[in-house]
Amino acid sequence: MKASAQTVLLALLFTLFSVHAEVRINQIQFVGSHNSYKLAMPDLYQTVLGLVDADAALALDYQHMPLHDQLNLGLRKLELDVFYQPQSQSFPVGHVQVIDMNSHCPTLRTCLAQLLQWSDAHPQHAPIWIGFNAKDQQIGWLPDPAPFDVRAFAAMDAVLEEMLGSRLIRPGDVKPQGARAPNWPTLNDARGKFLLILDEGGQKQEMYLEGWRQRPMFTTVGPEHPAAAVMIVNDPLRDFERIRALVRDGYMVRTRADANTVEARVNDTNRRQAAFASGAQAVSTDYYSPSNPFGNDYRVWIVGGVRCNPVAGPLVCNLESPVQ
Repeated sequence: MKASAQTVLLALLFTLFSVHAEVRINQIQFVGSHNSYKLAMPDLYQTVLGLVDADAALALDYQHMPLHDQLNLGLRKLELDVFYQPQSQSFPVGHVQVIDMNSHCPTLRTCLAQLLQWSDAHPQHAPIWIGFNAKDQQIGWLPDPAPFDVRAFAAMDAVLEEMLGSRLIRPGDVKPQGARAPNWPTLNDARGKFLLILDEGGQKQEMYLEGWRQRPMFTTVGPEHPAAAVMIVNDPLRDFERIRALVRDGYMVRTRADANTVEARVNDTNRRQAAFASGAQAVSTDYYSPSNPFGNDYRVWIVGGVRCNPVAGPLVCNLESPVQ
């Protein structure tokens, strides 16, 4: 009896101290950038916009370093805004048609090529989350972009499959037929891979949900939908308890530590603190660099880039092995 109890105790201790090898990707937390491709708006457009809409001009007054530099710093969540050009079947990357299209990578293919080059050089990296906005909004006097319809999504999927196919964490694998909760891969199994999310609702989301298990991108549907796995909840102050509940239930959540340059301008860290404490796996910011243009200490950062999740992390969580 005594020997049996010792055996059970040793087995329990072994399990506890081995848990770190089985940490799943929903049990970590990482920082990412918002509109990751973005360069500064041309001065002329920035000045004109400031005369027309001063708040909008302030909100768009930010830029990022190249994608590979962001990854080198430890960011593991990126965002790309893509437009659709039916004639060439291409996808320009930019924020607002005409006036805010300066980008480190002008097309979807060039962005993905840059990410693949970095990934090939760092094959053991933690999975990279890429969020996509399918841009077709009509804005006042600006030319109307092509709509994102069934053909546009089919063409976009084809590019994603061609360039990232073998490296994707797929909706159908995380939510197989009949599964209620997401079955996320372990961090070790997900190294070198990409998690793609279509950050759209309404008609675009409905179109993309057709055949969702075979799609390369996850959709951001609510827990009641069979495809539910990834959620976008942007305000961690207002929705703090909601985010924590989703994370506890096994979903992956993206939230924002700052928005429209507001928090960074006045060094307001309340939203940042709520974002981290909520347990949202992906915490998005425009200010991950050690310095910001406002001359204060505002920064959103995790030492090492990835850490154990404060809400969903396992009882014993050890990320000693290189997260990269």
